[in-house]
Amino acid sequence: MKKTIVMASLVAASTSMMAMDLQYFLGAGAERGDANFKGTINAPSIGYTESESFSDDALSLKLKLGVILDKTHRISLSHVNYGIEDGGDFRIILGNYDYLIPLNEDFRFFAGVHLGNANYEEDSDLKMSGLAYGVQVGAIYDITKNVEFELGLAYTKYNVDKSFTGTESGVNYNAKIELEDSTSMSAGINYKF
Repeated sequence: MKKTIVMASLVAASTSMMAMDLQYFLGAGAERGDANFKGTINAPSIGYTESESFSDDALSLKLKLGVILDKTHRISLSHVNYGIEDGGDFRIILGNYDYLIPLNEDFRFFAGVHLGNANYEEDSDLKMSGLAYGVQVGAIYDITKNVEFELGLAYTKYNVDKSFTGTESGVNYNAKIELEDSTSMSAGINYKF
């Protein structure tokens, strides 16, 4: 009896997947991002505390792989690797969901969410990674049946930080650097097959 129920469920699921309109795509483009950091240092024994915020912006190649479901839902995996001026890098791998809003046959808007992992590495001492999550909006224009141009904006929050402790001139200190958030703009070409 249980085998029959399992088989019937598998057949029903595969039939509904076959009825769904799936269209796979590959994408490549450029993304410009501006990341905001916060650094804090405390030396409790001498009553010293200092906090500083700073930002870093860079341009990177963005790669995307995904599927469009029934022309209204898009699921994709994206990768960006920003080069840092000091010789380090900032890598982000995200799972994205977008809801597509058609305006006409060739043009549509999208709005969605993303979730993934971010790795920041500046030198051998500063390596940190953690959760990245946020929202994105944009527009897509079909150049041909299989080629589309995409323009997007994204806002991302991070749970990425690193703490340090040490002693300098006999004074104990603790410090923390954290990646708070970033905004990015991307433009690229997707190939649908």
